[in-house]
Amino acid sequence: MIMKAEFYAYICWLKNNKLFAFMTLAWPYLMAAFILGLGTALGSLSVFASKVGVRDPIFYIVLASGVLVSSINIVDYSAWTLLDLKWLGVLPYIMASPPGLKRVTMYGLIIPTMISSAISLTAVAPVALLTEGPLGLVKVIVVLGLVYLATLPLIGMAVIAGSLSLIFKEESFVSFLSPLMLLVSGVYYPITFLPRILQLFSYIVPVTYVVEAAKILSIYGIPPLDKLFWIAGILVAMSILYNLIAYPGLRSVEKNVRKHGIST
Repeated sequence: MIMKAEFYAYICWLKNNKLFAFMTLAWPYLMAAFILGLGTALGSLSVFASKVGVRDPIFYIVLASGVLVSSINIVDYSAWTLLDLKWLGVLPYIMASPPGLKRVTMYGLIIPTMISSAISLTAVAPVALLTEGPLGLVKVIVVLGLVYLATLPLIGMAVIAGSLSLIFKEESFVSFLSPLMLLVSGVYYPITFLPRILQLFSYIVPVTYVVEAAKILSIYGIPPLDKLFWIAGILVAMSILYNLIAYPGLRSVEKNVRKHGIST
């Protein structure tokens, strides 16, 4: 029932916020256009392709931009939902409801984030069809599947950050997530360009592995399935790990709210 209610609520929200729905479609292209423009001003696409290690730079940039926009939408929506509940003053009521905070938060976030990801990656399908033909559409579907696998660990990360923000009354835990993902995911430059500490951090960010899958799909006409299955396995393991951490975080939020109340 929670997921069904969230589905209808999110669809109605999109209908009433047509500009947001349009920007969800447009953002991958805006980001790709910026990077392509900047790259061609500073060099050539062939140089970018050799540095990043892809065969078709246009297909990769557009596809990876779709992955990045999807991931940022997932994290932002998930993390800020907890704070929205606090600011609206409904957090205690949700805690007292039969489903409870944990179910409303975790189950309620899945449907909106999946719809948002589908919109962002469906938007890049025309470019995939033009550059790669029908196989390009298959690759987009594969990436969407991996984004869906990354949804649970991303929600887990966002809920952990949101829980810390509620417990310590410090919103910076949420605010830093999206810029950090943009920095360490390796979408527009190899991770090896980053300082060692950020390289290590990139390995615990789920988006990094989906971007790596996008690179693999951009290198090979028929990608090696063993590499894609390996990435899928890592994302499943991350889902288990991050959500095992997120659930105690939500319990701590409930205890903190019961003890100290909420300040809006």
